[in-house]
Amino acid sequence: MNLLRPLPAFAEITILSFLSLGLVPLLPPDAAIARPEIFTDRAPPPDEEGGPRKSGMAVSDVQRALSEMGYYVGAIDGQLNRETRAAIRIYQKQVGLKIDGKVTRPLWSALQNTSKVQILLRHLEQARKSGIEKARDALLANPATRDLIKPAGPEKADPTRDASACFADPSVSCLLNAALANVKAVFKPELRDWALGEILAAQSRAGMNEAARQTAAQMQDPRLIMVALRDIAEGQAESGNADGAWEAVNIIPDTTKMVEALVAIATIQTRQRRFDDAEKTIFRLDRLLDQEKSHTRQVSLGSQVAILLARAGKPTLSSSRLTRLETMARALSSDPDKEISLRYVAAALAETGHPDKAMVILESISSASERTSVLISTAAAQAQAGNTSAALATAETIEAVRYRAVLLCKIAISQATGNEFEAAWQTLDRARRSIEQISLPFARSYAISRISLSISQLVVMAGNKRENSGEPGSQAGSLQFSDAVKLAQSIDDARLRAHTLWSIGSDQRQSGDADGASATEQEAQLATVDIKSQLTQVWMYTELAILFAGRRDSDSSQRSFKSALDTASQIDNAWGRARALAKLAGTMLEMASIGAPPH
Repeated sequence: MNLLRPLPAFAEITILSFLSLGLVPLLPPDAAIARPEIFTDRAPPPDEEGGPRKSGMAVSDVQRALSEMGYYVGAIDGQLNRETRAAIRIYQKQVGLKIDGKVTRPLWSALQNTSKVQILLRHLEQARKSGIEKARDALLANPATRDLIKPAGPEKADPTRDASACFADPSVSCLLNAALANVKAVFKPELRDWALGEILAAQSRAGMNEAARQTAAQMQDPRLIMVALRDIAEGQAESGNADGAWEAVNIIPDTTKMVEALVAIATIQTRQRRFDDAEKTIFRLDRLLDQEKSHTRQVSLGSQVAILLARAGKPTLSSSRLTRLETMARALSSDPDKEISLRYVAAALAETGHPDKAMVILESISSASERTSVLISTAAAQAQAGNTSAALATAETIEAVRYRAVLLCKIAISQATGNEFEAAWQTLDRARRSIEQISLPFARSYAISRISLSISQLVVMAGNKRENSGEPGSQAGSLQFSDAVKLAQSIDDARLRAHTLWSIGSDQRQSGDADGASATEQEAQLATVDIKSQLTQVWMYTELAILFAGRRDSDSSQRSFKSALDTASQIDNAWGRARALAKLAGTMLEMASIGAPPH
Protein backbone atom coordinates (compact mmCIF):
# COMPACT_ATOMS: atom_id res chain seq x y z
CA MET A 1 0.00 0.00 0.00
CA ASN A 2 1.13 3.51 -0.62
CA LEU A 3 1.76 5.34 2.62
CA LEU A 4 2.91 8.61 1.08
CA ARG A 5 -0.49 9.23 -0.45
CA PRO A 6 -3.72 7.37 -0.97
CA LEU A 7 -3.41 4.53 -3.46
CA PRO A 8 -3.12 5.41 -7.13
CA ALA A 9 -4.86 2.87 -9.25
CA PHE A 10 -1.65 1.60 -10.81
CA ALA A 11 0.73 1.10 -8.06
CA GLU A 12 1.44 -0.01 -4.47
CA ILE A 13 4.42 0.58 -2.11
CA THR A 14 5.13 -1.98 0.62
CA ILE A 15 5.70 -1.14 4.24
CA LEU A 16 9.25 -2.48 3.90
CA SER A 17 10.00 0.37 1.51
CA PHE A 18 9.00 2.85 4.17
CA LEU A 19 10.89 1.03 6.86
CA SER A 20 14.00 1.47 4.71
CA LEU A 21 13.31 5.20 4.60
CA GLY A 22 12.72 5.34 8.32
CA LEU A 23 9.20 6.67 7.81
CA VAL A 24 7.58 3.86 9.80
CA PRO A 25 8.60 3.81 13.48
CA LEU A 26 10.51 0.73 14.55
CA LEU A 27 9.37 -1.37 17.50
CA PRO A 28 9.79 0.36 20.88
CA PRO A 29 12.39 -1.02 23.31
CA ASP A 30 9.79 -2.71 25.53
CA ALA A 31 8.56 -4.72 22.53
CA ALA A 32 11.96 -5.44 21.01
CA ILE A 33 12.37 -8.74 19.21
CA ALA A 34 15.03 -11.23 20.30
CA ARG A 35 18.44 -10.81 18.73
CA PRO A 36 19.16 -13.24 15.87
CA GLU A 37 22.10 -14.87 17.63
CA ILE A 38 19.92 -16.41 20.35
CA PHE A 39 19.21 -19.52 18.26
CA THR A 40 21.71 -22.26 17.53
CA ASP A 41 21.64 -24.83 14.73
CA ARG A 42 20.44 -27.60 17.02
CA ALA A 43 17.11 -29.29 16.34
CA PRO A 44 13.92 -27.81 17.77
CA PRO A 45 12.12 -29.53 20.63
CA PRO A 46 9.77 -32.40 19.74
CA ASP A 47 6.05 -31.86 19.19
CA GLU A 48 3.78 -31.86 22.18
CA GLU A 49 2.89 -35.49 21.53
CA GLY A 50 6.55 -36.42 21.97
CA GLY A 51 6.74 -34.61 25.26
CA PRO A 52 8.15 -31.06 25.55
CA ARG A 53 11.63 -30.63 26.97
CA LYS A 54 11.62 -29.72 30.62
CA SER A 55 15.18 -28.39 30.65
CA GLY A 56 18.29 -28.06 28.51
CA MET A 57 19.73 -25.81 25.85
CA ALA A 58 16.42 -25.39 23.99
CA VAL A 59 14.81 -24.01 27.14
CA SER A 60 17.82 -21.72 27.61
CA ASP A 61 17.30 -20.35 24.11
CA VAL A 62 13.63 -19.72 24.85
CA GLN A 63 14.47 -18.05 28.16
CA ARG A 64 17.06 -15.84 26.47
CA ALA A 65 14.63 -14.83 23.70
CA LEU A 66 11.81 -14.07 26.13
CA SER A 67 14.22 -12.17 28.38
CA GLU A 68 15.34 -9.89 25.56
CA MET A 69 11.70 -9.23 24.67
CA GLY A 70 10.95 -8.29 28.27
CA TYR A 71 8.68 -11.24 29.05
CA TYR A 72 11.10 -13.11 31.32
CA VAL A 73 13.27 -11.69 34.09
CA GLY A 74 14.67 -14.84 35.67
CA ALA A 75 17.95 -16.66 35.26
CA ILE A 76 18.99 -18.26 31.96
CA ASP A 77 19.44 -21.73 33.47
CA GLY A 78 17.60 -24.10 31.11
CA GLN A 79 15.01 -24.95 33.75
CA LEU A 80 11.37 -24.95 32.74
CA ASN A 81 10.32 -23.40 36.03
CA ARG A 82 7.20 -21.49 37.04
CA GLU A 83 8.61 -18.12 35.92
CA THR A 84 9.58 -19.52 32.53
CA ARG A 85 6.16 -21.10 32.00
CA ALA A 86 4.45 -17.83 32.94
CA ALA A 87 6.60 -15.89 30.44
CA ILE A 88 5.84 -18.46 27.72
CA ARG A 89 2.10 -18.13 28.36
CA ILE A 90 2.29 -14.33 28.01
CA TYR A 91 4.21 -14.63 24.74
CA GLN A 92 1.87 -17.34 23.42
CA LYS A 93 -1.13 -15.12 24.07
CA GLN A 94 0.64 -12.19 22.38
CA VAL A 95 1.33 -14.10 19.13
CA GLY A 96 -1.85 -16.22 19.03
CA LEU A 97 -0.45 -19.62 20.00
CA LYS A 98 -2.10 -22.19 22.24
CA ILE A 99 -1.58 -20.91 25.80
CA ASP A 100 -0.07 -23.88 27.65
CA GLY A 101 3.33 -22.66 28.95
CA LYS A 102 5.13 -25.50 27.14
CA VAL A 103 8.25 -25.47 24.96
CA THR A 104 6.97 -26.89 21.66
CA ARG A 105 7.70 -26.69 17.96
CA PRO A 106 5.11 -23.89 17.36
CA LEU A 107 6.73 -21.81 20.12
CA TRP A 108 10.20 -22.47 18.71
CA SER A 109 9.07 -21.50 15.17
CA ALA A 110 7.39 -18.30 16.38
CA LEU A 111 10.52 -17.17 18.20
CA GLN A 112 12.70 -17.98 15.18
CA ASN A 113 10.39 -16.01 12.88
CA THR A 114 10.50 -12.95 15.10
CA SER A 115 14.28 -13.32 15.15
CA LYS A 116 14.34 -13.14 11.33
CA VAL A 117 12.14 -10.06 11.42
CA GLN A 118 14.61 -8.41 13.78
CA ILE A 119 17.44 -9.06 11.34
CA LEU A 120 15.49 -7.17 8.68
CA LEU A 121 14.53 -4.37 11.04
CA ARG A 122 18.10 -3.88 12.18
CA HIS A 123 19.42 -3.77 8.64
CA LEU A 124 16.76 -1.22 7.73
CA GLU A 125 17.50 0.84 10.82
CA GLN A 126 21.22 0.82 9.99
CA ALA A 127 20.43 1.88 6.41
CA ARG A 128 18.13 4.62 7.71
CA LYS A 129 20.78 6.02 10.03
CA SER A 130 23.46 5.76 7.37
CA GLY A 131 21.20 7.49 4.80
CA ILE A 132 20.36 10.30 7.21
CA GLU A 133 24.00 10.97 8.06
CA LYS A 134 25.08 10.81 4.44
CA ALA A 135 22.36 13.24 3.37
CA ARG A 136 23.10 15.57 6.29
CA ASP A 137 26.82 15.62 5.50
CA ALA A 138 26.12 16.35 1.83
CA LEU A 139 23.80 19.25 2.65
CA LEU A 140 26.23 20.71 5.18
CA ALA A 141 29.12 20.44 2.70
CA ASN A 142 27.34 22.62 0.14
CA PRO A 143 27.20 26.35 1.03
CA ALA A 144 23.96 26.68 -0.95
CA THR A 145 22.15 24.14 1.23
CA ARG A 146 23.95 24.46 4.56
CA ASP A 147 21.32 26.77 6.00
CA LEU A 148 18.62 24.15 5.40
CA ILE A 149 19.99 22.05 8.26
CA LYS A 150 18.62 23.57 11.45
CA PRO A 151 18.12 22.29 14.98
CA ALA A 152 14.75 20.69 15.70
CA GLY A 153 12.19 23.07 17.12
CA PRO A 154 8.78 22.96 15.49
CA GLU A 155 6.65 26.06 15.63
CA LYS A 156 3.59 26.07 17.85
CA ALA A 157 0.16 25.85 16.27
CA ASP A 158 -2.31 28.71 16.56
CA PRO A 159 -5.50 27.18 18.06
CA THR A 160 -7.55 30.25 17.14
CA ARG A 161 -6.85 30.04 13.40
CA ASP A 162 -10.03 29.52 11.34
CA ALA A 163 -9.74 28.16 7.79
CA SER A 164 -13.46 28.44 6.98
CA ALA A 165 -12.94 31.53 4.83
CA CYS A 166 -10.41 29.66 2.70
CA PHE A 167 -12.78 26.72 2.25
CA ALA A 168 -15.54 29.14 1.24
CA ASP A 169 -13.36 31.01 -1.29
CA PRO A 170 -10.23 28.92 -1.95
CA SER A 171 -7.05 30.12 -3.57
CA VAL A 172 -3.69 28.40 -3.92
CA SER A 173 -2.13 30.84 -1.48
CA CYS A 174 -4.74 30.51 1.26
CA LEU A 175 -4.84 26.71 0.95
CA LEU A 176 -1.07 26.44 1.32
CA ASN A 177 -1.02 28.88 4.25
CA ALA A 178 -3.73 26.86 5.96
CA ALA A 179 -1.76 23.65 5.28
CA LEU A 180 1.35 25.16 6.89
CA ALA A 181 -0.70 26.24 9.89
CA ASN A 182 -1.99 22.69 10.34
CA VAL A 183 1.52 21.22 10.06
CA LYS A 184 2.48 23.14 13.21
CA ALA A 185 0.13 20.87 15.15
CA VAL A 186 1.82 17.68 13.85
CA PHE A 187 4.35 16.59 16.45
CA LYS A 188 5.78 13.36 15.01
CA PRO A 189 8.83 14.48 12.96
CA GLU A 190 8.39 11.86 10.23
CA LEU A 191 4.73 12.77 9.68
CA ARG A 192 5.52 16.47 9.83
CA ASP A 193 8.22 16.11 7.17
CA TRP A 194 5.86 14.02 5.06
CA ALA A 195 3.22 16.75 4.99
CA LEU A 196 5.81 19.51 4.50
CA GLY A 197 7.11 17.67 1.42
CA GLU A 198 3.67 17.71 -0.19
CA ILE A 199 3.17 21.38 0.66
CA LEU A 200 6.56 22.18 -0.82
CA ALA A 201 5.72 20.36 -4.06
CA ALA A 202 2.63 22.57 -4.50
CA GLN A 203 4.60 25.71 -3.62
CA SER A 204 7.22 24.82 -6.22
CA ARG A 205 4.56 24.21 -8.85
CA ALA A 206 3.05 27.63 -8.03
CA GLY A 207 6.43 29.34 -8.48
CA MET A 208 6.62 30.22 -4.77
CA ASN A 209 10.34 29.51 -4.70
CA GLU A 210 11.32 31.33 -1.51
CA ALA A 211 8.34 29.88 0.34
CA ALA A 212 9.32 26.42 -0.87
CA ARG A 213 12.85 26.93 0.38
CA GLN A 214 11.55 28.04 3.77
CA THR A 215 9.36 24.94 3.89
CA ALA A 216 12.38 22.76 3.10
CA ALA A 217 14.23 24.43 5.97
CA GLN A 218 11.51 23.24 8.38
CA MET A 219 12.18 19.59 7.56
CA GLN A 220 14.22 17.55 9.99
CA ASP A 221 15.12 14.53 7.83
CA PRO A 222 17.93 15.58 5.45
CA ARG A 223 16.98 12.86 2.95
CA LEU A 224 13.58 14.48 2.52
CA ILE A 225 15.28 17.84 2.12
CA MET A 226 17.09 16.29 -0.85
CA VAL A 227 13.72 15.27 -2.29
CA ALA A 228 12.41 18.76 -1.57
CA LEU A 229 15.22 20.34 -3.57
CA ARG A 230 14.34 18.06 -6.47
CA ASP A 231 10.68 19.11 -6.17
CA ILE A 232 11.71 22.76 -6.34
CA ALA A 233 13.62 22.05 -9.56
CA GLU A 234 10.63 20.24 -11.06
CA GLY A 235 8.33 23.08 -10.04
CA GLN A 236 10.54 25.54 -11.89
CA ALA A 237 10.37 23.33 -14.98
CA GLU A 238 6.57 23.09 -14.76
CA SER A 239 6.34 26.87 -14.70
CA GLY A 240 8.50 27.07 -17.83
CA ASN A 241 11.58 28.49 -16.10
CA ALA A 242 14.35 26.30 -17.51
CA ASP A 243 17.17 28.42 -16.08
CA GLY A 244 15.58 28.30 -12.63
CA ALA A 245 15.16 24.53 -12.89
CA TRP A 246 18.80 23.97 -13.81
CA GLU A 247 19.94 26.35 -11.07
CA ALA A 248 17.85 24.42 -8.54
CA VAL A 249 19.40 21.14 -9.68
CA ASN A 250 22.90 22.53 -9.30
CA ILE A 251 22.51 22.97 -5.53
CA ILE A 252 21.38 19.37 -4.95
CA PRO A 253 24.43 17.87 -3.19
CA ASP A 254 23.78 14.32 -4.35
CA THR A 255 24.51 13.04 -7.86
CA THR A 256 21.74 10.44 -7.84
CA LYS A 257 19.11 13.02 -6.87
CA MET A 258 20.50 15.42 -9.49
CA VAL A 259 20.08 12.75 -12.18
CA GLU A 260 16.53 12.01 -11.03
CA ALA A 261 15.69 15.71 -11.12
CA LEU A 262 17.11 16.20 -14.61
CA VAL A 263 15.18 13.20 -15.96
CA ALA A 264 11.98 14.63 -14.46
CA ILE A 265 12.72 18.11 -15.86
CA ALA A 266 13.41 16.77 -19.36
CA THR A 267 10.18 14.75 -19.19
CA ILE A 268 8.22 17.87 -18.27
CA GLN A 269 9.87 19.89 -21.03
CA THR A 270 9.15 17.30 -23.73
CA ARG A 271 5.55 17.02 -22.55
CA GLN A 272 5.24 20.80 -22.85
CA ARG A 273 6.95 20.60 -26.27
CA ARG A 274 9.80 22.84 -25.16
CA PHE A 275 12.24 20.70 -27.11
CA ASP A 276 15.19 23.13 -27.12
CA ASP A 277 15.13 23.26 -23.32
CA ALA A 278 14.75 19.47 -23.15
CA GLU A 279 17.81 19.01 -25.34
CA LYS A 280 19.87 21.25 -23.05
CA THR A 281 18.63 19.34 -20.01
CA ILE A 282 19.60 16.04 -21.65
CA PHE A 283 23.08 17.45 -22.29
CA ARG A 284 23.45 18.17 -18.57
CA LEU A 285 22.11 14.71 -17.79
CA ASP A 286 24.65 13.04 -20.07
CA ARG A 287 27.53 14.68 -18.22
CA LEU A 288 26.28 13.21 -14.95
CA LEU A 289 25.67 9.77 -16.44
CA ASP A 290 29.35 9.56 -17.33
CA GLN A 291 30.04 9.56 -13.56
CA GLU A 292 27.66 6.65 -12.89
CA LYS A 293 29.68 3.59 -11.83
CA SER A 294 26.91 1.00 -12.09
CA HIS A 295 26.52 -0.24 -15.67
CA THR A 296 22.99 -1.43 -14.97
CA ARG A 297 22.01 2.01 -13.75
CA GLN A 298 23.75 3.57 -16.75
CA VAL A 299 21.60 1.44 -19.05
CA SER A 300 18.44 2.22 -17.09
CA LEU A 301 18.95 5.98 -17.11
CA GLY A 302 20.36 5.96 -20.64
CA SER A 303 17.22 4.20 -21.86
CA GLN A 304 15.10 6.94 -20.29
CA VAL A 305 17.24 9.54 -22.07
CA ALA A 306 16.72 7.70 -25.38
CA ILE A 307 12.95 7.88 -24.88
CA LEU A 308 13.22 11.60 -24.13
CA LEU A 309 15.31 12.16 -27.27
CA ALA A 310 12.68 10.43 -29.39
CA ARG A 311 9.95 12.57 -27.86
CA ALA A 312 12.06 15.66 -28.49
CA GLY A 313 12.18 14.89 -32.21
CA LYS A 314 15.64 13.30 -32.26
CA PRO A 315 14.88 9.72 -33.43
CA THR A 316 18.32 9.11 -34.92
CA LEU A 317 20.12 10.08 -31.72
CA SER A 318 17.66 7.96 -29.76
CA SER A 319 18.25 4.86 -31.89
CA SER A 320 22.04 5.16 -31.84
CA ARG A 321 22.00 5.55 -28.07
CA LEU A 322 19.87 2.42 -27.63
CA THR A 323 22.24 0.49 -29.89
CA ARG A 324 25.17 1.45 -27.65
CA LEU A 325 23.21 0.58 -24.53
CA GLU A 326 22.30 -2.84 -25.93
CA THR A 327 25.99 -3.52 -26.55
CA MET A 328 26.79 -2.45 -23.00
CA ALA A 329 24.03 -4.66 -21.59
CA ARG A 330 25.15 -7.76 -23.52
CA ALA A 331 28.72 -7.26 -22.28
CA LEU A 332 27.72 -7.53 -18.60
CA SER A 333 29.11 -10.62 -16.89
CA SER A 334 26.26 -11.17 -14.43
CA ASP A 335 23.25 -12.88 -16.05
CA PRO A 336 20.66 -11.18 -13.80
CA ASP A 337 22.18 -7.74 -14.46
CA LYS A 338 22.34 -8.52 -18.17
CA GLU A 339 18.68 -9.49 -18.36
CA ILE A 340 17.54 -6.47 -16.35
CA SER A 341 19.59 -4.17 -18.57
CA LEU A 342 18.30 -5.78 -21.77
CA ARG A 343 14.78 -5.32 -20.45
CA TYR A 344 15.38 -1.57 -20.07
CA VAL A 345 16.65 -1.36 -23.65
CA ALA A 346 13.84 -3.48 -25.09
CA ALA A 347 11.14 -1.47 -23.29
CA ALA A 348 12.69 1.76 -24.57
CA LEU A 349 12.79 0.39 -28.13
CA ALA A 350 9.10 -0.48 -27.90
CA GLU A 351 8.18 2.92 -26.54
CA THR A 352 10.18 4.74 -29.23
CA GLY A 353 8.39 2.95 -32.05
CA HIS A 354 10.57 -0.14 -32.58
CA PRO A 355 8.54 -3.05 -31.16
CA ASP A 356 10.06 -5.52 -33.65
CA LYS A 357 13.56 -4.80 -32.32
CA ALA A 358 12.23 -5.15 -28.79
CA MET A 359 10.93 -8.63 -29.61
CA VAL A 360 14.35 -9.63 -30.98
CA ILE A 361 15.99 -8.66 -27.68
CA LEU A 362 13.27 -10.58 -25.85
CA GLU A 363 14.79 -13.81 -27.19
CA SER A 364 17.83 -13.17 -24.96
CA ILE A 365 15.73 -12.77 -21.80
CA SER A 366 14.77 -15.90 -19.89
CA SER A 367 13.37 -14.39 -16.67
CA ALA A 368 9.56 -14.55 -16.73
CA SER A 369 9.14 -11.22 -14.90
CA GLU A 370 11.57 -9.40 -17.19
CA ARG A 371 9.91 -10.90 -20.29
CA THR A 372 6.47 -9.82 -19.10
CA SER A 373 7.62 -6.24 -18.73
CA VAL A 374 8.95 -6.18 -22.30
CA LEU A 375 5.82 -7.83 -23.71
CA ILE A 376 3.59 -5.24 -22.01
CA SER A 377 5.62 -2.35 -23.43
CA THR A 378 5.68 -3.94 -26.88
CA ALA A 379 1.96 -4.70 -27.05
CA ALA A 380 1.11 -1.19 -25.84
CA ALA A 381 3.41 0.34 -28.48
CA GLN A 382 1.93 -1.84 -31.23
CA ALA A 383 -1.59 -0.84 -30.23
CA GLN A 384 -0.71 2.85 -30.14
CA ALA A 385 0.82 2.56 -33.61
CA GLY A 386 -2.45 1.06 -34.86
CA ASN A 387 -1.03 -2.43 -35.44
CA THR A 388 -3.74 -4.04 -33.35
CA SER A 389 -3.39 -7.55 -34.82
CA ALA A 390 0.27 -7.65 -33.75
CA ALA A 391 -0.67 -6.17 -30.38
CA LEU A 392 -3.26 -8.91 -29.82
CA ALA A 393 -0.73 -11.59 -30.75
CA THR A 394 1.80 -10.15 -28.34
CA ALA A 395 -0.77 -9.81 -25.56
CA GLU A 396 -1.73 -13.48 -25.89
CA THR A 397 1.85 -14.49 -25.02
CA ILE A 398 1.62 -12.75 -21.62
CA GLU A 399 0.96 -15.43 -19.02
CA ALA A 400 -0.14 -13.10 -16.20
CA VAL A 401 -3.87 -12.63 -16.83
CA ARG A 402 -4.09 -9.39 -14.84
CA TYR A 403 -1.68 -7.67 -17.24
CA ARG A 404 -3.23 -9.22 -20.34
CA ALA A 405 -6.72 -8.05 -19.42
CA VAL A 406 -5.60 -4.43 -19.03
CA LEU A 407 -3.66 -4.57 -22.30
CA LEU A 408 -6.70 -5.87 -24.14
CA CYS A 409 -8.57 -2.74 -23.04
CA LYS A 410 -5.91 -0.52 -24.61
CA ILE A 411 -6.01 -2.58 -27.78
CA ALA A 412 -9.80 -2.30 -27.95
CA ILE A 413 -9.62 1.50 -27.76
CA SER A 414 -7.04 1.50 -30.56
CA GLN A 415 -9.33 -0.70 -32.66
CA ALA A 416 -12.26 1.67 -32.09
CA THR A 417 -10.06 4.64 -33.01
CA GLY A 418 -9.53 2.90 -36.33
CA ASN A 419 -13.31 2.42 -36.70
CA GLU A 420 -13.04 -1.32 -35.99
CA PHE A 421 -15.87 -1.24 -33.46
CA GLU A 422 -16.97 -4.85 -33.87
CA ALA A 423 -13.40 -6.04 -33.28
CA ALA A 424 -13.13 -3.70 -30.29
CA TRP A 425 -16.23 -5.19 -28.65
CA GLN A 426 -14.84 -8.69 -29.21
CA THR A 427 -11.51 -7.72 -27.64
CA LEU A 428 -13.25 -6.28 -24.60
CA ASP A 429 -15.32 -9.43 -24.33
CA ARG A 430 -12.11 -11.46 -24.21
CA ALA A 431 -10.85 -9.20 -21.43
CA ARG A 432 -14.09 -9.59 -19.50
CA ARG A 433 -14.02 -13.39 -19.76
CA SER A 434 -10.53 -13.46 -18.23
CA ILE A 435 -11.54 -11.65 -15.02
CA GLU A 436 -12.37 -14.80 -13.08
CA GLN A 437 -8.84 -16.09 -13.66
CA ILE A 438 -7.32 -13.18 -11.69
CA SER A 439 -6.75 -14.30 -8.11
CA LEU A 440 -5.24 -11.18 -6.50
CA PRO A 441 -8.16 -9.05 -5.18
CA PHE A 442 -6.79 -5.60 -6.02
CA ALA A 443 -5.48 -6.74 -9.42
CA ARG A 444 -8.93 -8.13 -10.18
CA SER A 445 -10.62 -4.88 -9.10
CA TYR A 446 -8.21 -2.86 -11.22
CA ALA A 447 -8.81 -5.02 -14.30
CA ILE A 448 -12.59 -4.73 -13.88
CA SER A 449 -12.29 -0.95 -13.57
CA ARG A 450 -10.27 -0.74 -16.81
CA ILE A 451 -12.77 -2.90 -18.67
CA SER A 452 -15.73 -0.88 -17.35
CA LEU A 453 -14.13 2.40 -18.35
CA SER A 454 -13.23 1.01 -21.78
CA ILE A 455 -16.85 -0.08 -22.38
CA SER A 456 -18.00 3.42 -21.45
CA GLN A 457 -15.39 5.03 -23.68
CA LEU A 458 -16.36 2.84 -26.63
CA VAL A 459 -20.02 3.79 -26.18
CA VAL A 460 -18.99 7.46 -26.35
CA MET A 461 -16.84 6.86 -29.45
CA ALA A 462 -19.62 4.90 -31.18
CA GLY A 463 -22.11 7.67 -30.39
CA ASN A 464 -19.78 10.30 -31.78
CA LYS A 465 -19.32 8.27 -34.94
CA ARG A 466 -23.10 8.01 -35.45
CA GLU A 467 -23.53 11.71 -34.85
CA ASN A 468 -20.76 12.68 -37.27
CA SER A 469 -21.92 10.29 -39.97
CA GLY A 470 -25.60 11.20 -39.62
CA GLU A 471 -26.63 7.63 -38.84
CA PRO A 472 -29.83 7.28 -36.79
CA GLY A 473 -29.40 6.76 -33.06
CA SER A 474 -30.53 3.76 -31.07
CA GLN A 475 -30.98 2.57 -27.51
CA ALA A 476 -27.83 0.45 -27.70
CA GLY A 477 -25.70 3.19 -26.19
CA SER A 478 -27.64 3.42 -22.94
CA LEU A 479 -27.72 -0.35 -22.60
CA GLN A 480 -23.99 -0.46 -23.04
CA PHE A 481 -23.53 2.26 -20.43
CA SER A 482 -25.67 0.14 -18.14
CA ASP A 483 -23.39 -2.79 -18.88
CA ALA A 484 -20.36 -0.70 -17.85
CA VAL A 485 -22.12 0.38 -14.64
CA LYS A 486 -23.13 -3.17 -13.75
CA LEU A 487 -19.59 -4.41 -14.23
CA ALA A 488 -18.17 -1.52 -12.18
CA GLN A 489 -20.48 -2.38 -9.30
CA SER A 490 -18.67 -5.72 -8.95
CA ILE A 491 -15.37 -3.98 -8.08
CA ASP A 492 -14.39 -4.95 -4.54
CA ASP A 493 -12.09 -2.00 -3.83
CA ALA A 494 -14.30 0.93 -2.75
CA ARG A 495 -12.06 3.65 -4.10
CA LEU A 496 -11.68 2.03 -7.51
CA ARG A 497 -15.42 1.33 -7.63
CA ALA A 498 -16.31 4.94 -6.80
CA HIS A 499 -13.73 6.41 -9.18
CA THR A 500 -14.93 4.19 -12.02
CA LEU A 501 -18.62 4.98 -11.47
CA TRP A 502 -18.01 8.74 -11.28
CA SER A 503 -16.09 8.54 -14.55
CA ILE A 504 -18.81 6.54 -16.31
CA GLY A 505 -21.39 9.05 -15.07
CA SER A 506 -19.38 11.85 -16.67
CA ASP A 507 -19.32 9.94 -19.98
CA GLN A 508 -23.08 9.51 -19.82
CA ARG A 509 -23.68 13.16 -19.05
CA GLN A 510 -21.46 14.31 -21.92
CA SER A 511 -23.28 11.89 -24.23
CA GLY A 512 -26.63 13.49 -23.35
CA ASP A 513 -27.86 10.67 -21.11
CA ALA A 514 -28.66 12.91 -18.13
CA ASP A 515 -31.03 10.46 -16.42
CA GLY A 516 -28.57 7.60 -16.74
CA ALA A 517 -25.78 9.85 -15.45
CA SER A 518 -27.80 10.82 -12.37
CA ALA A 519 -28.48 7.16 -11.55
CA THR A 520 -24.81 6.24 -12.00
CA GLU A 521 -23.69 9.16 -9.86
CA GLN A 522 -25.99 7.99 -7.06
CA GLU A 523 -24.22 4.62 -7.18
CA ALA A 524 -20.88 6.43 -7.20
CA GLN A 525 -21.86 8.38 -4.10
CA LEU A 526 -22.77 5.17 -2.28
CA ALA A 527 -19.38 3.71 -3.22
CA THR A 528 -17.67 6.89 -2.00
CA VAL A 529 -19.31 6.49 1.41
CA ASP A 530 -17.71 3.04 1.59
CA ILE A 531 -14.25 4.65 1.42
CA LYS A 532 -13.33 4.79 5.09
CA SER A 533 -10.65 7.47 4.92
CA GLN A 534 -11.75 11.05 4.26
CA LEU A 535 -8.23 11.81 3.04
CA THR A 536 -8.56 9.04 0.44
CA GLN A 537 -11.89 10.56 -0.60
CA VAL A 538 -10.17 13.92 -1.10
CA TRP A 539 -7.52 12.28 -3.28
CA MET A 540 -10.15 10.55 -5.40
CA TYR A 541 -12.22 13.71 -5.88
CA THR A 542 -9.16 15.77 -6.89
CA GLU A 543 -8.06 13.10 -9.37
CA LEU A 544 -11.55 13.19 -10.87
CA ALA A 545 -11.51 16.99 -11.02
CA ILE A 546 -8.30 16.89 -13.07
CA LEU A 547 -9.58 14.01 -15.24
CA PHE A 548 -12.83 15.80 -16.07
CA ALA A 549 -11.01 19.08 -16.70
CA GLY A 550 -8.90 17.26 -19.28
CA ARG A 551 -12.11 16.01 -20.92
CA ARG A 552 -13.46 19.57 -21.01
CA ASP A 553 -16.30 18.46 -18.74
CA SER A 554 -16.26 21.64 -16.71
CA ASP A 555 -19.41 20.94 -14.68
CA SER A 556 -18.21 17.52 -13.47
CA SER A 557 -14.75 18.93 -12.79
CA GLN A 558 -16.12 21.76 -10.67
CA ARG A 559 -18.43 19.42 -8.74
CA SER A 560 -15.56 17.04 -8.00
CA PHE A 561 -13.34 19.85 -6.74
CA LYS A 562 -16.16 21.17 -4.56
CA SER A 563 -16.67 17.68 -3.10
CA ALA A 564 -12.94 17.45 -2.36
CA LEU A 565 -13.06 20.84 -0.65
CA ASP A 566 -16.10 19.92 1.45
CA THR A 567 -14.58 16.59 2.48
CA ALA A 568 -11.26 18.22 3.42
CA SER A 569 -13.06 20.69 5.68
CA GLN A 570 -14.38 17.74 7.72
CA ILE A 571 -10.95 16.21 8.42
CA ASP A 572 -10.23 16.84 12.07
CA ASN A 573 -6.63 15.66 12.44
CA ALA A 574 -3.88 18.15 11.63
CA TRP A 575 -1.73 15.82 9.55
CA GLY A 576 -4.58 14.67 7.32
CA ARG A 577 -5.94 18.17 6.86
CA ALA A 578 -2.50 19.59 6.00
CA ARG A 579 -2.03 16.97 3.29
CA ALA A 580 -5.56 17.47 1.96
CA LEU A 581 -5.07 21.25 1.74
CA ALA A 582 -1.78 20.80 -0.12
CA LYS A 583 -3.47 18.39 -2.52
CA LEU A 584 -6.28 20.88 -3.15
CA ALA A 585 -3.74 23.61 -3.91
CA GLY A 586 -1.91 21.35 -6.35
CA THR A 587 -5.21 20.42 -8.00
CA MET A 588 -6.11 24.09 -8.52
CA LEU A 589 -2.76 24.58 -10.25
CA GLU A 590 -3.25 21.50 -12.43
CA MET A 591 -6.76 22.54 -13.43
CA ALA A 592 -5.54 26.02 -14.28
CA SER A 593 -2.78 24.58 -16.48
CA ILE A 594 -5.39 22.53 -18.35
CA GLY A 595 -7.47 25.66 -18.80
CA ALA A 596 -10.31 24.85 -16.42
CA PRO A 597 -9.57 26.60 -13.11
CA PRO A 598 -12.05 25.93 -10.27
CA HIS A 599 -14.43 28.72 -9.43
